[in-house]
Amino acid sequence: MTADKIDGGLKELEFSRIPSVAECWRRVLSQGRRMKFAKGTHISSYGTDAGTLYYLERGEIWLTRSTMDGREKIIWAIGPDSLFGETPFFDELPARSAMVAATDCTVYAFARQCVLSQILPAHPDLMLALFRSLALKVRVLSNQAVSLSLDDLPSRICKYLHLRRQDDAPKKGPLVVSPGLNQQDLANLLGVHRVTLNKSLRELEKSGVLGPYSRNEVYVLDRNRFDELVRQNE
Repeated sequence: MTADKIDGGLKELEFSRIPSVAECWRRVLSQGRRMKFAKGTHISSYGTDAGTLYYLERGEIWLTRSTMDGREKIIWAIGPDSLFGETPFFDELPARSAMVAATDCTVYAFARQCVLSQILPAHPDLMLALFRSLALKVRVLSNQAVSLSLDDLPSRICKYLHLRRQDDAPKKGPLVVSPGLNQQDLANLLGVHRVTLNKSLRELEKSGVLGPYSRNEVYVLDRNRFDELVRQNE
């Protein structure tokens, strides 16, 4: 498989970040309630306010789930021009997951009655954006379930790094990736203990696939082996 096919195909294998598809909702922000959240704030227990749909204007939000003993799993991340809260908005059931501001965020909250009786009937394109947002979440969560079930940890690490590479990254030669997550956050995303992640990263270093890991940059030293791990179980 060529590098071009890898680059194109893995866009469909995204398992952590939901693409932004709701910029058209900016037209109706005046009908929502503007809120600001500092980094680290739990915006809500996801689903607590089941009668509200949210739009992220600025910042980054993570959907997380924590256990009683303190273990945390990052389920997905969204950036600006994204909708969230769709599931409890439609099924009206509370959930145990939480929405956490990964950076300082500006959010707009839309009440159920406003969305259903005013916004969607008057703006069919906003309804399509809402449907697409839900579809992308289904795809990402399906990819995540498959990756957790079938891929070994080195492959999952390499797939995450590949998905975080820049579009203009060179096809050959040294590749530098900016993961954007520290080791604890990456462990939370991949659903493993930090010690387990660190051990796998060390093995990738010893085998010459990757350089030392930091949240700002990781050098891919062996592109061929890296691409093999990325393609695992395709």
